[in-house]
Amino acid sequence: MKVSERKHLALIEAAQQEFVEHGFSAANMDRVCEKAGTSKRTLYRHFDSKDGLFIAAMNDVLQQQRQKVTFSYTPNRELKIQLCEYLNAKLDALYQDCGLLLAKMVISEFLRTPEFAERYVAQLRSIDHQLEQWISDAIDDEKLNDCDPKVMSHMLNCLVQGHFFWPQLLTHQEMRSSVERQSTIDNILVLFLSGYERKS
Repeated sequence: MKVSERKHLALIEAAQQEFVEHGFSAANMDRVCEKAGTSKRTLYRHFDSKDGLFIAAMNDVLQQQRQKVTFSYTPNRELKIQLCEYLNAKLDALYQDCGLLLAKMVISEFLRTPEFAERYVAQLRSIDHQLEQWISDAIDDEKLNDCDPKVMSHMLNCLVQGHFFWPQLLTHQEMRSSVERQSTIDNILVLFLSGYERKS
């Protein structure tokens, strides 16, 4: 890896810590440079503004989540098991590192800069293209009813986010225990599959 690439990554990692610890408004670029071991001149050679650095830091977290969650349809394997593994992997990726903390900061900045939140939500939706493809493949395999995969994906995500994302984000609800989490996932999938699984 080139020196410039290492500095770029160091700045992003330092910015993630700074934004999570202090929020966007109070984030200090001098502290970012100190953590990254670079100069302010180097920072602005890589990022044109504080906003640009924030967007790069946010995109990096979301990209890491994408890399941690891979999902493809497996014929002749129980649908509920496949979906259960996917949702657990997705939640693990969200709760690890600074994913949820960064999301909280994005929401806190919503009123000041709505486009930040809009971009974040759009990036979240892009992660779920794998789920849409999985649903489409399951429909082709005649395991799910022939409905719009995008609508079905949205329905499942609404159920999941209603229990595991928005409560933690907006009401500071504690994360569920592993037992509670699995029980909730099971209930969500029973509800989802009762509506969409094809009856033999």
